[in-house]
Amino acid sequence: MTGHNEILAVEPRGVVGTLDELLRRPMAGTERAQAGVSVRAWTIRVLAGSVACWGLYGAAGGFFQGGAQVAIAAAKAPIIMLATAALCVPSLYVFGLLAGASLTHRRLAVVLAGFLGLVGLVLVGLLPIGWLFSVSSTSLSFVVWLHLLLWGLALFFGGRFLSAALPEVPSGAVLLWLTLFCVVSFQVVTFMRPVLWRAPGAPVVEEGKLFFLDHFSAVQK
Repeated sequence: MTGHNEILAVEPRGVVGTLDELLRRPMAGTERAQAGVSVRAWTIRVLAGSVACWGLYGAAGGFFQGGAQVAIAAAKAPIIMLATAALCVPSLYVFGLLAGASLTHRRLAVVLAGFLGLVGLVLVGLLPIGWLFSVSSTSLSFVVWLHLLLWGLALFFGGRFLSAALPEVPSGAVLLWLTLFCVVSFQVVTFMRPVLWRAPGAPVVEEGKLFFLDHFSAVQK
């Protein structure tokens, strides 16, 4: 036990080292927080690495159209994720407290950072697949469905992390929050449209209200 505490007391260096630890020992950050060790630097590094991961994944998706859309998608992907997380943080806090979890602000920050970090790392792991079909496929509807599948895989692993980090919260409540997070992310994507393909001369962000089901239906046509 002493050796384990010594390992947790020594934080990895840099963003890459912190993300590597998150993959190898996902609970390290939450265990440090519970042990009273400062995790502010760890949380910041994980969030910074997450933003980089989402940017890379967005750029890979932007290769479907290529050109300026690569940079536009790379910029929009982190905004979409951060906006979704910000909108869903209050519900995670309330769900956790109602389920009996002892959620402090520090623990909530570490859990949320770990969740977002793992989602970003899984997306980077799937990035070569997304890039391949982006540069080789001409079907926008197929690419959209592919990204929805990859997004679902990333959320699956993120959900496993949440269940382990918040053992007091029933699995049904975790699944309910993940569903809410997924639906909100779809609407944020719609709000930030277009991401993968933009008509010549079209604005970087389209104006007007649109429900995400209507948005995805229009893509299939």
